[in-house]
Amino acid sequence: MAIFFRHDRIRPFQKELMGDIYDSLAQHKIFMASAPTGSGKTDAALSSAITYATENDLTVFFLTPKISQHKIALEAVKGIADKHPQLKLRAVDIVGRSHCCIDDDISQLDHDAFQTLCSKKRKNKECPYYGNARGYNRLDEAKASSRFKVILEQYGVAQSHHDLIKLGREHHSCPYEWLLRLGENSNIIIADYHHLMNPHIRDIFLGKVKKRIEDSIIIIDEAHNLAQRVRDSLSSRIGTFTFSRMAKEMRFLGLDAGPVKEEFELWSAAMLGKEEEHIIAAKSFELFVEKFGLEMDEAAARLAEAGYDFVEKTGKKSACLKLAGFFTEWGDSSHECVRVLRKKGTSYLLSKSLLDPSPATRILNHCASAVLMSGTLLPLEMHRDILGLDKERTVMRTYPSPFDKRNTMNIVTNNLTTKYSRRGIEEYMAIADKTDRIISRTPGGTAVFFPSYKVMDAVLPLMRSRNLIVQKIGMKPHETRQLLKDFKDGGTLCGVQGGSLSEGVDYCEGEIKTVVIVGVALDEMGVETQALIDYYDEKFGRGWDYGYLYPGTIKALQAAGRARRKESDRVAVVYMDERFQWSKYSWILNKQERIVITDTPEDEVGRFWEKHAIHSEIRSEEA
Repeated sequence: MAIFFRHDRIRPFQKELMGDIYDSLAQHKIFMASAPTGSGKTDAALSSAITYATENDLTVFFLTPKISQHKIALEAVKGIADKHPQLKLRAVDIVGRSHCCIDDDISQLDHDAFQTLCSKKRKNKECPYYGNARGYNRLDEAKASSRFKVILEQYGVAQSHHDLIKLGREHHSCPYEWLLRLGENSNIIIADYHHLMNPHIRDIFLGKVKKRIEDSIIIIDEAHNLAQRVRDSLSSRIGTFTFSRMAKEMRFLGLDAGPVKEEFELWSAAMLGKEEEHIIAAKSFELFVEKFGLEMDEAAARLAEAGYDFVEKTGKKSACLKLAGFFTEWGDSSHECVRVLRKKGTSYLLSKSLLDPSPATRILNHCASAVLMSGTLLPLEMHRDILGLDKERTVMRTYPSPFDKRNTMNIVTNNLTTKYSRRGIEEYMAIADKTDRIISRTPGGTAVFFPSYKVMDAVLPLMRSRNLIVQKIGMKPHETRQLLKDFKDGGTLCGVQGGSLSEGVDYCEGEIKTVVIVGVALDEMGVETQALIDYYDEKFGRGWDYGYLYPGTIKALQAAGRARRKESDRVAVVYMDERFQWSKYSWILNKQERIVITDTPEDEVGRFWEKHAIHSEIRSEEA
């Protein structure tokens, strides 16, 4: 079978991957691939899917966890279309409505406030941009269709959502509505997980782009993230601060909320007693709300009404709206979840966290076919089970690294760990010292990934190295882009495992020479983590592995792959925790590559780079 590919040469490992994907699509299977970073998974998956989809009149959905990852897929589609114009491809890059709003009055609001005002403006026919893109009456609809027809004729194969935003400003038309209309006219849709994996969004979205799951091939990029992203998107929490803000909003509106913050604190203190956190029943909080003379649904409705009023009057985000949403979802038992009350400092937090993502992700069992891929989709059985994929229909493959094994060294340190029982100033000083020594022996950029911000903040002040480029909590996309730009100019990149710098970012210009993985990024053991362990133990008999060990360990593997993007890349990876020698953690190490266990990782790093410097000189002389 000839698969449409954009490059002149197909690398051997890509050919095998593409063949396996195409065969699975032809058999209507769900294909899961764990293939190392740099294997060309995006090209392989899109080429196979586009080839099969165009033969069988199917739509290809390419879903990512982050908007920044859309660009790679767009470029692949454009390349295939340029080389194979007979395919008549059209792709659309869809992002959320708030990400492409051109109404300066509401575009900077937080998600809840934006959705509230945007919906109201459209309902009241007050948004001129929506009117120009869709129309509020038959005459306007006809004008909007004519305007969109011009855009469609000029669109070509694919444009980024940034391009559509620019066009929207020029034509005073809503870019989001144009993206949806482009979706109707596209056979490839690049979007985010939540467009198909969030049950609250999926049906509405599919209706607007006029697609059916049964007629779709769904590609999930960075699929190791899928379960956690779905859990996060369907979880929520409120706290003392939320109630305090709600009371202030009520007073602003001339309403009396009563001593709701104080009552919440008294109720929380009574529920916890001397404990720091505790699982509570749904009914417990419902009884607290009923003390104010309201049922949960009535309280939610009143809060929503006040929230709408507050957002409209101030243009600011609303705690009333946040509480309204929380109240609405609190008693829903359609998904397996855990409700936790905890004390943090002088404040109290109440959360409802999803345990089982499978009611949402099982939609993959209903598509024509699916491809789930990642460099760290391990263990494959765990992801299959957690996502609720049909065992009879699922095909699982693990692919070896295609790169020269002499170009990588894995180093595991002795006598250092971030294990909770060993954390303290002495251990942090030792970690800081070893990291400094490794940086000094690396001829180029070093990336250091810590298990948490807490550990990073404890170690960095103890380091002697200068020009540390440090990730911060809650960095905005433009701040992250600037940080990466600064790193290209030199220095040491410092981030956390599982964060935006250690996943999904391609360091394609050889910026990273040595990667240091400080510690194992296991979640702090608390009642929520224990609840997840217990749930998976009851469901699969693998609670400790599925709920704790594997998710934390995989973060190290993902971070380690950041420096390996091309066949010519060389990298030294230092696993700075003695636990990586233990079997329950060492499974992530590639046994075909060189692995050294040592007290002096800096010496091994130095020898590795000295050796490759000599080889480079020899090749230069031969040339």
